[in-house]
Amino acid sequence: MKSFSFSKIIFTILLFFIIFLLSPFHINMSKNNSFTNEEFNKAVIKEVLNSDSSDIEKVKVIVKDGVYKGREFIVDNTLSLNNNLLSLKKNDRVLLLIQGSDEENLNITIYQYIRQKKLLFLVFFFILLVLIVGGIKGVNALLSVAFTIYVISTLLLPGLISGYNPITLTIICSLIIAFFSLIIQNGVSKKTLASFIGTLGGVTIAGIVTAIMSKSLQISINVEEGIQLLRIPQKISFNFQSILFSSVVIGALGANIDMSMSVATAMNEIKESNKDITRQALINCGMNVGRDVIGTMSNTLILAYAGSSLVSLMIFMAHNVDFTYIINLEDISIEVLRSLAGSIGVILSVPLTVFTRAFMD
Repeated sequence: MKSFSFSKIIFTILLFFIIFLLSPFHINMSKNNSFTNEEFNKAVIKEVLNSDSSDIEKVKVIVKDGVYKGREFIVDNTLSLNNNLLSLKKNDRVLLLIQGSDEENLNITIYQYIRQKKLLFLVFFFILLVLIVGGIKGVNALLSVAFTIYVISTLLLPGLISGYNPITLTIICSLIIAFFSLIIQNGVSKKTLASFIGTLGGVTIAGIVTAIMSKSLQISINVEEGIQLLRIPQKISFNFQSILFSSVVIGALGANIDMSMSVATAMNEIKESNKDITRQALINCGMNVGRDVIGTMSNTLILAYAGSSLVSLMIFMAHNVDFTYIINLEDISIEVLRSLAGSIGVILSVPLTVFTRAFMD
């Protein structure tokens, strides 16, 4: 019970509350809704009617919430690859996009299936597994995850959308997440401090590599997500290279925390079991542990980013596209930069953590 107490829960709740109060963003965001004549409503498919053509089918839906709750509508479901290809059947739960204020001239689109209940079930299953396998440490881990999500949703994302400097904001959020996540999971100790310094160094290096290489590679993020950012209602002029910096640092933060804590914990155990160990021997032991973890951790980052580009890579291979064309595409270059910059940060967090922990005694 040493690693957990109710004081940690209270400490985490207070952090949530303080960050919410200090954030100027949550007030402003509620005023920036540009969809004044649009409303998303849950609905259930009552009946699938005969198709007018092979590309369009008519369905009868019952709205389950909002202004039109209880109303029935006949809606066209477009069966096209250019739209969300939804194969609807009776009793399917869907999300409607209802546009317009004149009831006689509403534009109703079947937007997507409703998936949130099944996703919530998956979340609860994940939480249950963490608690069963992790025990008391699992509670600490869940508090840390909740805190991380809270910081990103309360500070980072609203701050970026409000036009704050992405680099400064990302560094501040990374410091907050790393510092308090480590404290929540492990308390205040030498290994926590060493892990924090190693994490900070690793993500800083990843950010520097990203900043240098994104400029060198002339990356503008002129891809779909970048174009969508230009259309947001806040009318912010984004520096896309800074946004890329943010995505790399946040993406590598978790791996850096894991790496630094693994190394610091191992060194702590070695020091506890052999208090007479020399500093050089402790450094050697720490580096050996780090080398064992480096391969798997770097692989984790690279596979994660490769997975996000898997469909694109399959399309290129199916059409036998030349490698020179593929590697010079901006979106592929961004994924390569993300994975390598993040991995470089993870690798260099090892010696930073090792030397920090070794020189604490």
